[in-house]
Amino acid sequence: MRRTVRAALALGVSAVLLATGCTAGPGDRNLSELVADAPVGEKGLLEGKPYDGTHIRLLSCCKTTAQFAALQQRTGEEFTKKTGITVEWANIPYESYLQQIVAETAIGGGTYDLVVWPDAYGASAKIGLQPLNTMLKRSDRSIEEFPPPFQDAARAGDDHTVYGLPFRGFSYNYFYRESEFERRGMEPAETWSEFGKQLDELDGSGGRSALAGQYGRNGGQNLYTWLAMLWSNGGEVLDEDGDPAFTTPAAVEATERYIDLLRDGHSPPASVNWTETDATQSFEQNSSNSVFTWGWQIDDFTDPGKVQPEVADDIGVAPLPGWGGKQAVTYGYTWLMGVLNTSENQGAAWEYLKWLTHPDTERDVALDKSDPDTATSVVVHNENMRDDAVNEANHGLPRLQERALRSARTVPMTIDWPQVQDVLEVAINEMAHGADVPSRLARAADEVQALLDRGRAGGES
Repeated sequence: MRRTVRAALALGVSAVLLATGCTAGPGDRNLSELVADAPVGEKGLLEGKPYDGTHIRLLSCCKTTAQFAALQQRTGEEFTKKTGITVEWANIPYESYLQQIVAETAIGGGTYDLVVWPDAYGASAKIGLQPLNTMLKRSDRSIEEFPPPFQDAARAGDDHTVYGLPFRGFSYNYFYRESEFERRGMEPAETWSEFGKQLDELDGSGGRSALAGQYGRNGGQNLYTWLAMLWSNGGEVLDEDGDPAFTTPAAVEATERYIDLLRDGHSPPASVNWTETDATQSFEQNSSNSVFTWGWQIDDFTDPGKVQPEVADDIGVAPLPGWGGKQAVTYGYTWLMGVLNTSENQGAAWEYLKWLTHPDTERDVALDKSDPDTATSVVVHNENMRDDAVNEANHGLPRLQERALRSARTVPMTIDWPQVQDVLEVAINEMAHGADVPSRLARAADEVQALLDRGRAGGES
């Protein structure tokens, strides 16, 4: 069902884009024309409450996430008091939420004022979003506040335009049982070759598997490690012309190394169908010595109420390894927020976007550990990732992420990515089940090329 919904979403967006001629969207007024002129105060907010009494709606999902819950709480306690603007966060189920993005951005539903989206959907969403370049400059803000992959996601495939601001993001990291490494005198591997040798030592140690892998089909989750290995080895998913590029010798080598983590017995046989949740739970339940996953998981891994007690006090984290003589590259994943160009309250929406993505707002949230339900280690501003107090409160992870994100990548910013992702995650899963790597990659490349060609032919008709 998940795969079918995503494919339908991508096809629906393509159809809408063709029908509209890829215009900037249903709105016809620049954001700069809709913003009140007033002195600027704390956290970039306009003084004098020019939008007092305005109610705005945010299209989002997953609002029980600790960071989202913290932002909602502070919205009422701080933002509304200072501006008079009330904010309603929608909490739409994820699959319905992706369809709603199409309705609000590509079609123009007019129900919401702001929208939140994961990086991969920016190329689809941007048709209904206001460009933010002018207002960022006027507000003395810059997209360069954020790491390179977050900047790329904010531009959504357009090098000259910013469509949204990052507010949630993290690098893909290597988490491990620190005591096992200390007992063996090991430091986290810097190359994949060294990593394989370490896994040989970690196999069965403490009665645990060496690694909790994730090779199952579920929203492209089995691509995260593969993408990092591919990029680090100089491979690409798509070339400069937008055609498949993952059958090169470097891509085949990276893919075989990824699949070998399972075939060599370092990851449990069951992980052939594991999702991200399955893999992290194996680590949390003291069944695996290491796992690849997102930085935010540090909040769960160190919480004795969520993991086995012996795990919570024994967490190490490091960047993913690379290939000898080449720069290591990880995936920098982000969520962004933008102003819908069909909104009747774009000025008030911009006030909220400025406040919510302000580095001081983010820092306040990251330092507040008073409530486990709103405590989060997630920060996306470079200055906050380097901040000593923020690092002390969050296990040093922000500084590690800042270093990793300097060379990190995001997925290709193309409207076809959801469909490309579907093809690739099926191929990875079939290779994990035993399919020959070079031939299965070649078949996946043919499938991707066919869907890209269909999209281009539709665009020319």
